[in-house]
Amino acid sequence: MQINDMKPKYAIPIIALVLTIALLNIYKHAFIIYLPFNIPGNQMAATIPPFGIFLEPKFKTQDSTNPCKHPLAHELVHWEQYERLGLFSFYYNYFQCLRTSGRLNNWMEREAQRPCGDFKRGK
Repeated sequence: MQINDMKPKYAIPIIALVLTIALLNIYKHAFIIYLPFNIPGNQMAATIPPFGIFLEPKFKTQDSTNPCKHPLAHELVHWEQYERLGLFSFYYNYFQCLRTSGRLNNWMEREAQRPCGDFKRGK
């Protein structure tokens, strides 16, 4: 058997993943997903473009009339940053800021906290 005759068994899943990411990146709709478990650490939610915004389950039943007490307001600002910067630039900037300024003291986090102030776990 020659190398050219061998078909990679992961080719179709990889192609499907790349196409899914490309389509989600073109569409850029903020899917809000309530996880069936708590996020480890001091996070209440996470924005992971182009897949969506992931929230802990307790926020599904929490009153969202005051957007400043709901982490979705903060995460939607991150989604707007993704829409403005694009997929690769968003991740590049976020991880560059994370490396140089830390998780809470960078321009992307400050921009997301500006409308409502700092969110604290459990409040």
